[in-house]
Amino acid sequence: MLASYLTPDYYYESVFLIPYDELWKNNIRGIIFDIDNTLTRFDEKEPSAKIVGLLNKLERMGFRICLVTNNTNRRLHRFSEKLSLPGIANAIKPLTRGLHYAMQTMGTKPENTVIVGDQVLSDIWAGKNARIKTILVKPISENDFWFVKAKRIIERKILRKYFEEMNI
Repeated sequence: MLASYLTPDYYYESVFLIPYDELWKNNIRGIIFDIDNTLTRFDEKEPSAKIVGLLNKLERMGFRICLVTNNTNRRLHRFSEKLSLPGIANAIKPLTRGLHYAMQTMGTKPENTVIVGDQVLSDIWAGKNARIKTILVKPISENDFWFVKAKRIIERKILRKYFEEMNI
């Protein structure tokens, strides 16, 4: 039972490899993105031109986007300044408060929303708790906060089983 809450619906090596056109065809209209090690390294203050381009393209496709992070308001503001996107800081994922607020902000419902993140024990678990589709991406960097590194030890065990079952 717990494994179903920790198993992503999809896995991609990078946010750039997600088939967004397929998401659109499957009636996904809202995308919640984690920031740290999903869209950028946790120690980079602002998004790269490549990330800005991707998010602008997704908006042009019609997607509504919201950033949801467990990090601080300061971190969110520094990052989202260049993007002009709504965001929620201090989300306390895997709790769902931040995801529900993001869906309210985007005007979407669980059945047409997806969360994209790099952590099973926060992003994926939160998405499963909120009953939305989940996409796990490979972390951009090995460098991370000490407590995230500790969680990654547990996540590796969960993902090993997932990758075996998916033949990845």
